[in-house]
Amino acid sequence: MMGTSDTHRKSVSADESVEFDEALVLTGYGRFHIESLAACALGIIIVGFQNGITSYIFPAAQCELDLASSQLGYLNVAFLIGGMGSCFLWGSLADAIGRKYVLILSLLLDCVVILVLTVSNHVLCLTICRFLNGFFAGAPGSVLLSYLGEFQPPKLRSGIICGAGLFFTSSWLLLPILAWFILPLNIHVTIGSWFIISPWRLYLIFLAIPEGILGLWFMRLPESPKYLLAIGKKHEALDILRKMFALNKGKCPEDYPVKSLYCPSVANEGLDGKTGCMGKSSRMLRDMRSQMKSLFRTPLLFITFLSCTIMFTNMFGAFGLGLWLPELFVRFKQYVVLHPNETISLDKLVVLTVVKNKTCDSTFDISVIQNTVAMGMTSLVTSVFCGYISTKVSIKTVPLVCMLLGGLAAASIYWLRSAVQYLVVASTFQATMIVANMSLSGVVVELFPTSVGATAICLAMFMGRMGAMTSNMVFGLLMDEHPEIPIFAVAINVLLGALLCWVIPIKQSEEKCDRSSYVAGKTVEISLVSLPKNDYNPGI
Repeated sequence: MMGTSDTHRKSVSADESVEFDEALVLTGYGRFHIESLAACALGIIIVGFQNGITSYIFPAAQCELDLASSQLGYLNVAFLIGGMGSCFLWGSLADAIGRKYVLILSLLLDCVVILVLTVSNHVLCLTICRFLNGFFAGAPGSVLLSYLGEFQPPKLRSGIICGAGLFFTSSWLLLPILAWFILPLNIHVTIGSWFIISPWRLYLIFLAIPEGILGLWFMRLPESPKYLLAIGKKHEALDILRKMFALNKGKCPEDYPVKSLYCPSVANEGLDGKTGCMGKSSRMLRDMRSQMKSLFRTPLLFITFLSCTIMFTNMFGAFGLGLWLPELFVRFKQYVVLHPNETISLDKLVVLTVVKNKTCDSTFDISVIQNTVAMGMTSLVTSVFCGYISTKVSIKTVPLVCMLLGGLAAASIYWLRSAVQYLVVASTFQATMIVANMSLSGVVVELFPTSVGATAICLAMFMGRMGAMTSNMVFGLLMDEHPEIPIFAVAINVLLGALLCWVIPIKQSEEKCDRSSYVAGKTVEISLVSLPKNDYNPGI
């Protein structure tokens, strides 16, 4: 191990400027990287929590707050609108003021919003809080992978980033596990005339705690040295690399062999005074406008339409029906209790709206939580398996197969006759749709040139959130009286997305990979520069 480090050290003279990636390799790999990976992993899990909590808290809170299904749909829509509102903001802001400060600000503010949500008793307040949840959750969703990737050496960078996506999937397993322990508790304490302690409110508090801790944790972590170097702060970047070296190697910072960093892109840039903020803002807006125009012109117009439409259909299902699966579990369970000798079918669940007020229970049935845990475990295992398979097949195979299976699973819900059948179908649907969503983000990156890749991802995720918002509105309005309509709407949309996956132009993406394979390290480098403007996965 010493041989490689010593060889590098000897090759770096005292007056030689070193490129960033080489300087990063010389810091070694150890304690600092483990801590930064742990912080980012927790952040990714928190983003997953924010996307999925409505599936658990609002079915439990529905009777306490006297919410109709349409109001539950509006609360989901509010979260998605908040995410859409910040879709293009956080990446640009991270380029202007830094990754670290965006993460600290958004995490602490979102923690406060969740705490306010726990004491809310009115639909309007709940709606505003969920909108702010979506708005602030967009920041770690957009910036975390960039922050993480910019600390990784070139050989490990892509693998670490891809592996980090599994933490998002694991959040969908952790959510029901936490619900398993908290939501079935028989707690209902009123303090004064406005503060109520009930299981779903306690559940929210437990989800807010790690977000506040993470915001404080990022205060002790450094800014990305790659970002500092990109804005011309070479000395600050070098100081951070020295501290990384000291933590990883257990040596003094002065022993770090690099004395100067090379960054030709900022050699002649002024960073003071009026050219700072205003210059950056104007430049970012101008570049974004230029990139958007490129996406809607040939030869990228067809690919733009294709990627946006597929993402719309995917998130119409994944974050439409996907967020209503626990509610369907509740209705299946209630129907069995009320009609033990009758056969279950989807069209019979409408009777629950008539009897719900007579059997209202603000806790969450433990058997329903067990089913959602099984769904989360299925999603995690499927993600790992498909992650391995994706390296063996073309880029369109995994999303095509997953969306085909997901569409068929959604359609089959209408003909289910038992809770066990529903568990199998629901697990299949959620697992395939989450994997398809993750893989589609990679497809978009492959299809577009690096110069517009970040904007393309943002646009595709924007359209995906539009699909999720539309789906939740349909579910909220029709779930009580005609549940078969939103179910079949999801099935048709997802199957249409699978059909569109068939026409993804493999040749173009493979040629792009072939052209860049001999400079793989530099290709990853370029994509990571654009990554802050990307939206990280699934419906964030």
